[in-house]
Amino acid sequence: EEALKWLIERIQENKIDNGCQLDVEESDIDGSKILFISASKYRLLHGAEAIGLKKEYKDGSIREFCFTDRYNFTNQEDDDFLLESEKHQIIKVELDSLRALDEKYVPGHQSIKLYPGKSIFRRLASNELITDFFPLHDRPALHKLRWAWYKTIDLNLRQPLDRVRAYFGDTIGIYFAFLNFYTIALVPLVMLGLMHWGLGLRTDIGGKVDDNWVLSVIHVLWSAAFLEMWKRKSTEYSYKWGTLGTKVWEEPRTGFRGPLGLNEVTQRQEPVYPSWKRNLRILLISCPVVVLCVTLAVCLMFYYFSWEIYLTEMYRGETDLLSSLMKNAPSITYSVLILLGNSLYRKLAEFLTDQENHRLESDFQKNLITKILVFDFANNFLALFYIAFIYDDMPMLRQTLRNLFLVHMIVSQALESLLPYWTFRYRSSLYRATLKSNRVNTASSATDTVEKAELTMHEQTCLELQRDTYWGTFDDYLELWLQFGYVVLFSCVYPPAAIFALINNVIEMKSDAFKMCNVYRRPFVYQTNGIGTWKVAFEALSYLAVVSNLALIFHTSRFIEGIYKVFPDASTINIILAFVAVEHILLGVRWLISYAVPVVPHWVKVETQRMKYFSLQALKR
Repeated sequence: EEALKWLIERIQENKIDNGCQLDVEESDIDGSKILFISASKYRLLHGAEAIGLKKEYKDGSIREFCFTDRYNFTNQEDDDFLLESEKHQIIKVELDSLRALDEKYVPGHQSIKLYPGKSIFRRLASNELITDFFPLHDRPALHKLRWAWYKTIDLNLRQPLDRVRAYFGDTIGIYFAFLNFYTIALVPLVMLGLMHWGLGLRTDIGGKVDDNWVLSVIHVLWSAAFLEMWKRKSTEYSYKWGTLGTKVWEEPRTGFRGPLGLNEVTQRQEPVYPSWKRNLRILLISCPVVVLCVTLAVCLMFYYFSWEIYLTEMYRGETDLLSSLMKNAPSITYSVLILLGNSLYRKLAEFLTDQENHRLESDFQKNLITKILVFDFANNFLALFYIAFIYDDMPMLRQTLRNLFLVHMIVSQALESLLPYWTFRYRSSLYRATLKSNRVNTASSATDTVEKAELTMHEQTCLELQRDTYWGTFDDYLELWLQFGYVVLFSCVYPPAAIFALINNVIEMKSDAFKMCNVYRRPFVYQTNGIGTWKVAFEALSYLAVVSNLALIFHTSRFIEGIYKVFPDASTINIILAFVAVEHILLGVRWLISYAVPVVPHWVKVETQRMKYFSLQALKR
């Protein structure tokens, strides 16, 4: 009680007294105290200026909000001038900035020490005095978003991205913008693939891939154009959503450990950890463990090959159903083991990255993404490269690629769509039973759904405490990255991959929207101006696709025979030099596409320059 009273006082204190100047309402749930924290419009506007929030000015430009100049911002008097996500972001920043002053320990808990300048909320959470901390859903706004987002069918595949961003924030908004853009970009690729198939230019049953060289080039150029157009589109979203050029000062992440020292920039006490120790740990522990895991994945790959060869020889020439199942059993089993290995390695990668003790969350995420991408690439694609260029078996490559991709897609959809749906149904039934027992005198309570029922703040909190925590977009981007690899790396071997990717993504857009609205708690809002490190990861696959597809075509016997017919005196060195020349030409075209498509649209350049000009004029005055 003493600690709770102290925390409430600190939250309600004026900013000049190092408080948050926020409103607090106290309640009880099953013996635990719960605080509902909100802010007045006046306080939110001051907070918007403090965090550098950008809003539309009266001349149509996007500028940083200034409280003293607030009347010149469009619709500043409206209640929805600040979006739901922006209000939550402001309150979260204020609570994170609540620092210990001269207190030596948390009142009533002498064992929990406080240090001047350290975050109070992080200290209380790490010692489990705060067990849950999340924003509540706005039920009327969420109900409208459901109908606009996943309860209506839009044949043009467009999503209400502005409304998604307004409710869930920039991070969720930019992920769904990328998913939407990627899905729409797959449509022309699928149409070209169907035309290619309809014209009879498809690969024949014998495993020849050089018939698909045109489609292969189309896939490579498409991947380049898609990524460059996305970078341009991402810049438009960043400008429109007020995050273009935004740089956020990062506080040390919660898990950062070390003896206390003085930060030379902020002049606050915080943990200090020398970078040489971190680099040494990465070099001597993390890297060897990652190499060991990749080696184990390679061993599993060779075991799969031996099993595949054995069963193929055993059932060679047999065409009955059992024989077909037995021939495909190794690749299907291998696909499931890959998914299991990815899941187990994910936990190991998180542990290794945590032990490296990165100071900033952005550095933690970059190192985690690097570890996972290295292993997942080896685990998912290394076998395909081995089959293509070492084992040299195109039918086996096509079968393995097909099974890997389809098993990955089916299992992912089962885990991400069916499981969350049935979880939602089960929790809804429990909720209706609880609501019925608590509202004996309410005749309609038995038939109320979770979406329609009128809930008190207390009831809504009880309901949302049962929801899962949304841990971010990492897994969603990783799934799209693997899918992108299956589509472009071996497009001349299995062109239908683009069709299955399109079908999967259409389902993914609806299932992800359903989960965000019904299964997960409302996530905290963080500013972002793009997909970050994932852009580099997708570009790496795009460049690698040039090499892999061209190498597959040059590797086929028919292509080599064709070269010898035209150039009878050609040697192996000549063929290799021809491959390098064509590869460099395609890589040059790939680079020209990136150069020809400017990342920043002209109108965005004009608006940003105009904003800088008026800012300089204002400073002169």
